[in-house]
Amino acid sequence: MTLTTIVVGFCSLAIAAFELPPLIKKGWAREALIFIVMLVAGAIVSIVALKEIQTPSPMRVPELIYKPLYQWMQHILQVKDD
Repeated sequence: MTLTTIVVGFCSLAIAAFELPPLIKKGWAREALIFIVMLVAGAIVSIVALKEIQTPSPMRVPELIYKPLYQWMQHILQVKDD
């Protein structure tokens, strides 16, 4: 475990210790659960970013969806891609 992971984990625990008690005290269990899920997701993304781990681009999804449509429209309109 590296220093980056420890620091992000400690900061996340500190934030949770500050924010969760009022949510639980008010009886907002669902909000507390969503808060925990989002905090964990944010911590994971932060660790990945700080460690400079290569992740796939989110632009691949729209590209996979629209490329066949683009090619079909080229075929229908008989336009050549330069």
